[in-house]
Amino acid sequence: MSAKAPPVNRHPGNQPPQPRPRHRACGLVIVLALSVYACDRPPPEPESSAVTIRDSAGIRIVENHAPVWDSADFWIVAPEPEFVLGHGAPGDSAHLVWNIRQAGVLSDGRVAMLSPGGDRKVLVFEPSGRLSAAFGRAGRGPGEFYYPLRLQVLPGDTIVVWDQGFGPVYHFDPSGKILRERRIDLGALHAATRTDDQRPGESVYHPLSDGSFLIEMYRPDWRPPEEPGVVYRSPRGYVRIDSTYSAHSFGWCRGTERLSVPDWSVPSQVPFPGRSVATAGGDPVAVHVTDGRDRYEVHQFSATGVLQRILRRTVDPVPVTDERFEAFMKLARTVNSHFDWPRWEREMRDRVSGRNHPFIIDLRVDSEGFLWVYNHGAGEWSVFNPEGRWLGTVELPPGGIHWIGEDFILLGKSDPDTHLESVMGHRLNRRGRW
Repeated sequence: MSAKAPPVNRHPGNQPPQPRPRHRACGLVIVLALSVYACDRPPPEPESSAVTIRDSAGIRIVENHAPVWDSADFWIVAPEPEFVLGHGAPGDSAHLVWNIRQAGVLSDGRVAMLSPGGDRKVLVFEPSGRLSAAFGRAGRGPGEFYYPLRLQVLPGDTIVVWDQGFGPVYHFDPSGKILRERRIDLGALHAATRTDDQRPGESVYHPLSDGSFLIEMYRPDWRPPEEPGVVYRSPRGYVRIDSTYSAHSFGWCRGTERLSVPDWSVPSQVPFPGRSVATAGGDPVAVHVTDGRDRYEVHQFSATGVLQRILRRTVDPVPVTDERFEAFMKLARTVNSHFDWPRWEREMRDRVSGRNHPFIIDLRVDSEGFLWVYNHGAGEWSVFNPEGRWLGTVELPPGGIHWIGEDFILLGKSDPDTHLESVMGHRLNRRGRW
């Protein structure tokens, strides 16, 4: 991934416990000692064989060969959930949920979920499974959504919903009362980002807690290869738009892998594709970007676009097995049954077989500022501290991550037949012991 920035125009202009109070002294130890949690226990100094740190042109390169903590000492996620919301939870039909896009936990333990399909609502549940509030609906009026994409829970239990297409950004209290409506200035956004050789995406990619947000950037003149059966990746950039509509670039990388096809009847899916991913969080805010296909590497930037660190981890590639390949293709054919899959099989399958899994396919920053990196081939989440040190690997129960807090994690999974979803709250022990 190239760190070269795209040109931009600068525009002036059961009930989970309550969160424990954070201790500033402990936070200082964490930063200085490259540890995660040990206020009552001195962290070990990393062995020279475990990590290589060097500077190159002002950029710190952190090569991780082994974690700080072994699996017996590192963080533990309880295998059984403390509460289950939605499908499988007790109650009437009001508790059923589907198409949950994002979720977060309020200070009193309630869970807010964003359901962009159907009625397009925000749902607030008690941990008991009782529906506490439901607000929003499809429409263009106050408090209504066209297609809501992002949900945040800010301090003070303010629930923020970002709509598709740079639509209104609504701030709600947990009962659904509108606290604030924000309109994104599209003219200012385009003035800050649009040039002859780049265009902004059509929606907010990732909102930050201070109200700024990341957007994706595209090359308008770029075209995919014409020869059928070529695996390609289009250029992808990321830019942060701040409160003055100044644009801070994080460079260009490669987007999702696709397959050039002879016509639109043939699917362009690539089994286990590489893709670029960006996320942000922490205090101070750091932006993390990866394209994750060919090496285990994440670029860490300041909020203003300065490349500060390159995080790497020594890991072997994982080949795609025949069993995983068949499972992927079965799901793809089920979800996209309108495509000419027999033709894809005849013409394209041999060209995309024998591949390795991408090294990285997802990034998350938790509420405490630690970076979680997912390697699908190995099926593991690795955690890095803000200085880029690989702390250890977390074993999770089945399900996708919706939210990672200080001592709780929300996971979601869908019933393959009914498509109803469950959102589960699991205890997260950051000290590695109960």
